[in-house]
Amino acid sequence: MTIKKCEEFSKRISEVSAEDKALFGKMNVSQMICHCTDQIRMSFGEIDGLKIQKADINEFREMAKRGETVPTVDGLNQVAGFGTKPKEFDMDKETLIAYLNKFLVTEEKYKFSFHPYFGVIDKNQWDRLMVYHLDHHLGQFGR
Repeated sequence: MTIKKCEEFSKRISEVSAEDKALFGKMNVSQMICHCTDQIRMSFGEIDGLKIQKADINEFREMAKRGETVPTVDGLNQVAGFGTKPKEFDMDKETLIAYLNKFLVTEEKYKFSFHPYFGVIDKNQWDRLMVYHLDHHLGQFGR
């Protein structure tokens, strides 16, 4: 993730309001912020209990190309009550921005955790997932 891209996402996150309503999907805006933070926390191995899950990666790619929602990994579905629970909205946004910045400055050679669908992936692959994921969910709330 470039500094410019990180700044762009930070600005978009800052603009999200607690009153924003989803244009699609079932999460509310507070859940979305925590869900996006959880993805970054997952890359650093900070989410306990995650396991490799069977997934048809090609099907997921096609779903993403069509703009469809890709299934959430087991254990992080906010709507079902999993993942980090929203606390204080502005603080949750600050936490997401802090994790974005942490990821930005993490060295390429850092050994990132596995992804439940994709297995062991490097910083560049995590970066591509995060950019797609953040863009998708910020767009979900008109940002």
